[in-house]
Amino acid sequence: MMTSNIAESFNAALKAARNLPIDILVECLRSLVQKWVWNNSNNANGTFTKVSTATENELRDDIVSKMKYEVLPFNPIEYQVRDEKGTNFTVNIHNRTGTCNRFQEDEMPCGHAVAVIEKRNLGVYDYYAKFYKTETLKAMYEENVHPSPP
Repeated sequence: MMTSNIAESFNAALKAARNLPIDILVECLRSLVQKWVWNNSNNANGTFTKVSTATENELRDDIVSKMKYEVLPFNPIEYQVRDEKGTNFTVNIHNRTGTCNRFQEDEMPCGHAVAVIEKRNLGVYDYYAKFYKTETLKAMYEENVHPSPP
């Protein structure tokens, strides 16, 4: 189920338990969180890429699009990237900025930046913010959710 916030997720998941006594409702909630943490932990630990699966998919799309880009250096850190329509973009690889603004807003390389990174033979994963990386995702689920004592 796709929802806009965590409260909607809890409400939908606990619909049947709402009319139960409070102690049972709290136990249902704890059990639900325990299940979510377990599932997310297993998903994170089953990931062998350096970034999350969704981020990896975006990277693949950017790599496909960057094949159509022409990269022209201004200097070792600034580049002009021309797309297939002839539109020019500027990428500053050192500051992690670009005129399309995705590099700085999403804190991940846009297709233009990927084209520059590939041209310079740099590691594309080095240009992702820490929160996209699998090591961060795995660290989020290191803690366990234990049942409360009877």
